[in-house]
Formats: sequence, structure tokens, C-alpha cells
Amino acid sequence: MNDLKNCFNNGKAFVRTGTVLPEHFGIKFFLLLLVSVILFSCGPSASYKAEQEAATASSSESAMITDSVAAYAKGIATDTINGLTHNFIRKADLKFKVDNVLNSSKKIEDIVTGYGGYISSSELTSNKNYTQSTQINKDSVLEQTFYTTTNHISLRVPNQKLDTVLRQISDLALFIDYRTLHSDDVKMKLFSNKLAENRYKNYTNKLQQKAEKVTTKQSQVLSTQENILAKQTSADEKRIESYELADQVNYSTITLEAYQAQTVMKQLLAVQEHIEPYQASFFSKLGDSFLNGFKILKEFVLGLISIWGLLLILTGLGFGIRWFIMWINKKVRTAA
Repeated sequence: MNDLKNCFNNGKAFVRTGTVLPEHFGIKFFLLLLVSVILFSCGPSASYKAEQEAATASSSESAMITDSVAAYAKGIATDTINGLTHNFIRKADLKFKVDNVLNSSKKIEDIVTGYGGYISSSELTSNKNYTQSTQINKDSVLEQTFYTTTNHISLRVPNQKLDTVLRQISDLALFIDYRTLHSDDVKMKLFSNKLAENRYKNYTNKLQQKAEKVTTKQSQVLSTQENILAKQTSADEKRIESYELADQVNYSTITLEAYQAQTVMKQLLAVQEHIEPYQASFFSKLGDSFLNGFKILKEFVLGLISIWGLLLILTGLGFGIRWFIMWINKKVRTAA
């Protein structure tokens, strides 16, 4: 009986160094540890939560900018033709001749700003054609510079004021080379961008809902978030494109080229004093000539001395030829 009782108690507990552990304690502890590891690995990480908080903060910060741009896009200019509304991007190109480019440019700037527009660029240049100099007296020269002045201006005005501004600028022209006007209706493009933006938003919302339900692996959560970011980027690109189109519709662009007739600028200049090069005096030249003659004589004498052998041979040869001629003459006279 005691042995059986001891065996029964041994099945209930394991005694070691005074510590009593419950039955199947090792198995239960292992299962508890395994469940903890699985829950920790599947739950959202701290970095993921930080990314979500940063995205939320960025969205709230950009909300004000988005609302301001959206308010501008709502006031897009429209034109009604046969009861149908249109959104025209209007551009004009104008080249003309004026009396004075600088004065005309100032008047154009006043016209544009008076109608709520602005100058986006202005490049005024004066190109020199040629320069002509004429001496009119002993110490004065008249310099004439012939040049042509042009100004390339790019400006933007409210869509409704385009025709008025063009007429007032044309009144400044002496001669108009060309005047062109282009109108491009972007109503359907804006509508297409809006549909695409809505599609991206709806798809993003569905992905967001799916991401909230994903609890399997962190890699799948990150992949879903990257997909959401890509679709949000596409929606933002369509929205920005629509805002750019709205800006072009609300403000028309005019490109001008104003020029004037060839102008001459006259300037009286002093004649520069001519500096004569240094020349030696007559006596200095005479002394140099005497020395040069002495040098030449000296070189001649030295040359003769250096060829004394040749001179001796030539002298002997001359005497020989003379004796031979005299001998021939004597023979001829004797024979006669």
C-alpha cells in the first residue's frame, strides 16, 4: 500500500531540491512561449506604427496646401458656346515694330499689371550692326555705332482680359509682323484626370481596409503599404496635372517680340597722340657709317691676306698666258 501510494504521489509532482512543480509543467510552458512568439511576430511593429504616425502627420500638414490649390481649381475659367461650357487654354504670339522699344516695354508692363496680370520674362537686347569712325578735325574723331534693339516678353493675364490686353498692346505698334491666337479646350482632359484620381482613391481605400485586416506576416503588411503609397502617388500626379491645366486656363500666355528701326549712336572722341619711334641723329649715323666702312676695309684686307696663295697662282697663270700669246705672235710674224 505504501509503495502504491508513493507511486501515485510521484505522478502528481516531481520533487527536486525542495521545489514542487505541477504536472505537465514543461509542455504548458513550451506552448505558452510558442504562442507569445507568434503573436509578437504577427503584430504591428514599432517602426510600422511610426511610419503610420508620420504619414498621418504629413497628410494633415499638406491638407492646407491641398485645400488652397483645390479652391483655386474650383474657380476655373469657363466659356459657353451654344449652351455648352468649355475650358480653353489660350495663347497668343505677337511680333511688331515700335518707335522706342524701352518706352513701349514700360507701357506694356503697365497695361498687364493694370489688368491683374504679370510679366513672366523680359529680355531686352541691343545688337551692334557696325561701327564707323570719321576724323572731323585735327584732334577729334566722330564714332557712329549702328544698332538694333529688340525685347522678347512673356506675360500672363487673366483669361477674360486676353482680348482687351492684346488690343491695347497692338495700339503701340507701328507695324505688325504677325499676330496669332491659339485656343485648346482641356475640359475632357480635366474630366479624365478627375475620373482617374477617383479610381486611385477608391483603390487606395480598399487597400487600406485590406491592410488593416492583414495580421499574418510583416512583409505582407509592408508590401500592401507600398502598394497604397504607389496608388496615392498616382492620384496626386493626376491632381497636380489638373491644377496645372487650371492655372493655364485661368491665366492666358502672351509671347511678344518688339523691335525698332536701326538706330545710330554718335560719340565725339579725342584723337590719340601719335608717338614717333626713336631715330638717331645725323652725326651719330655719320660716326656709325665711318666705323662700318673701317670694318669693311679691315675685313677686305684680311680676306686678301687669307687668299695670298690663290693670288700667287693667278698671277703666275696670267704671266704664263701672256708669254704664250707673245710667242704665238712672234711665230706668225716670222712665217710671214
